[in-house]
Amino acid sequence: MAAPAQVTWAKVADNGAQLLAIGGVRKSFFGKSQWRLSTEEAIAMIEQDEWRFFVEIDDERAWLDVLEEPDGSKTISADGPLRNLL
Repeated sequence: MAAPAQVTWAKVADNGAQLLAIGGVRKSFFGKSQWRLSTEEAIAMIEQDEWRFFVEIDDERAWLDVLEEPDGSKTISADGPLRNLL
């Protein structure tokens, strides 16, 4: 079962079209810890059902999903919930 991790910031390429990294806070039994992952690392963790990422908007969780591009590459969209952090 994937552990939830809140995304509190995102880094995009200079052109604003490509998401490069996400980061935030993860709560555990031992308290809170900060984390930072490249997009590739985050996608791997989602696909392996290790972590599940979300952005809080007005006290509600908006979950992030992996998107597959027409060329077969995978990304996390910079649209939707992440747009609030950019």
